[in-house]
Amino acid sequence: MARKRRPYWRTLGTPTTLVLYRTADRWRYAVYFTEPAGVADGALTDPASSSEPGTAQAALLRTAEELTHRQLGVLWRESDQPDWWTGTVTSAGPRPLA
Repeated sequence: MARKRRPYWRTLGTPTTLVLYRTADRWRYAVYFTEPAGVADGALTDPASSSEPGTAQAALLRTAEELTHRQLGVLWRESDQPDWWTGTVTSAGPRPLA
């Protein structure tokens, strides 16, 4: 009997931190997980790198929620490095049953 593959998002741990930074051509991000530990990273297709940080933070939050299939609460703070922001996940909704 063949085993049914688990959806990728079922293998992700709980998101703990979001990192957002601006490059010359786009916004990039990393999402850090625990239990099991891991990192997902990439580039936002929208918004443009010239957009306000709040717009990019909202886009990253949507991306992280789509990735994890969970509703997230995030508290953002500016980093010591220019054009970098760190978001601490303050709440992560339950994983869906499916």
